[in-house]
Amino acid sequence: MNVLDKARVILYRYHEKSLEVFLIKPKAGEDPNVWKFPKASKDKKQSTHCIALDPVKIDDQYQLNTIAVEADWHDIPSIRGLVRHDINRVKSKIKSTIPEIEEGTYIALKDAFKKVLPQEYAALKELKDVLVERQSTSNI
Repeated sequence: MNVLDKARVILYRYHEKSLEVFLIKPKAGEDPNVWKFPKASKDKKQSTHCIALDPVKIDDQYQLNTIAVEADWHDIPSIRGLVRHDINRVKSKIKSTIPEIEEGTYIALKDAFKKVLPQEYAALKELKDVLVERQSTSNI
């Protein structure tokens, strides 16, 4: 599977009254100013809680597909009542779905805009707009 056959995943959360997104830190030898979204295979079944964002055309042949999921992966192991087996199953499922999960961190959305590539910037802007609209309609 080609890198361009994969989808980008924006993991987001509300933390301390601001929106944060999960970004992967650059590896050694890469531009330290360009962080990335995690990748996931397109063939994975999408949850109903996903926000499918508009695809961004990279060139005539490829487009970048992006989905957003509200998630705070660090809370999963602390949920009371889960048995050890279930925790390990959840962790392995997350790692198999998003292999780069250990290499990233959550960053405030306003800072993430400065760290991502232009086509990823558009996806973050759309996510922000969708979430602002959801928040405004839920308060009616």
